Amino acid sequence: MTEWILLNPGPANTTPSVRQALVMPDLCHREPECFEMMRRCRELTTKLAGGDATWTAVLLAGSGTAAVEATLCSVVPPDRTVLVVDNGVYGDRMIRMARAHGQPVDSLKYDMFTPASAADVDARLQANPAISHVAVVHHETTTGLLNPVGEIAAVAARHGRSVIVDAMSSLFGEPLPLAPGIDFVTASANKCLQGIPGVSFVLARRSALEPLATRAPRSVYLDLHGHFKSQEADNTPFTPAVQVLHAMEQALVELAAEGVAARIARYAENARVLRDGLGRLGLEILVPPAARSHILTTFRLPAGVTYPALHDGMKRRGYIIYAGQGPISTYAFRVANMGALTPADMEKVVAAFAETLTELDA
Repeated sequence: MTEWILLNPGPANTTPSVRQALVMPDLCHREPECFEMMRRCRELTTKLAGGDATWTAVLLAGSGTAAVEATLCSVVPPDRTVLVVDNGVYGDRMIRMARAHGQPVDSLKYDMFTPASAADVDARLQANPAISHVAVVHHETTTGLLNPVGEIAAVAARHGRSVIVDAMSSLFGEPLPLAPGIDFVTASANKCLQGIPGVSFVLARRSALEPLATRAPRSVYLDLHGHFKSQEADNTPFTPAVQVLHAMEQALVELAAEGVAARIARYAENARVLRDGLGRLGLEILVPPAARSHILTTFRLPAGVTYPALHDGMKRRGYIIYAGQGPISTYAFRVANMGALTPADMEKVVAAFAETLTELDA
């Protein structure tokens, strides 16, 4: 099977040692060896994210969407409202999740290239006392936009409200301090952690998670406190992704060895090499510089070039790029640089784009 260089925003390229961790003896999920592995994953995830003893991690078998939906449907009281920041596909998805569970939802709508404004959040919280939680995507992979989570958390904390952060594609790839106001952070193993798809998790402040014991769950599988209570007792309510958890543990060990700051710096250099190189080829970046992440870049398609032609030309050279999402899908494409990639790899990516664009006479 061909080994692709994945330039999509997850699943990301992994190391051979992470993939090898999948090849383990079969293990019953009710045995202590499995519970010990789950506890190690929870503890190391919390530590690497910057959480102390007041924080914990809850594991779920499922994509990152499972962690986001479990959080939204578990933590917002039935008589309160969640305010969702919507400037991309994933903000909109949170709105749809809330509505699917019958939750009152308010939203702050921006275009895909404009970060949220903490002042707007401040005004909305003053105007609507029913809001108990603010939900915001840290890194909108719709375009590669970063929202000012720290500023939003400071506003929410001043109003005594709680913040839910979708950090699916930013945790361990962008700085994300667990600031006052932030009570829940959702992410998955297969993004900047460089693990295998199949496990997502919620970092939670214990003081916000433990009171959910008295809340009637809206979902059986997505009951966040149910998973937490079971995992705290070294148990699991459902069958976890055992082999994927073993690979996640290996990815955590490798992240600890590299260092979170060093990984963030590597991704930033990857992005610089990519953007400088494609800039020399005349490609335009659509997100303003101040709002760009170090993880993904959205480029305008060159005149006369279709996305399928560009995708297929890059794929023939071993590289998988990503289409634009939503209303930009007709004129943009995306390139991520997360995963086990280096600046030297990104130089090869630039060379592959040069060859492909020449082939397409662009």
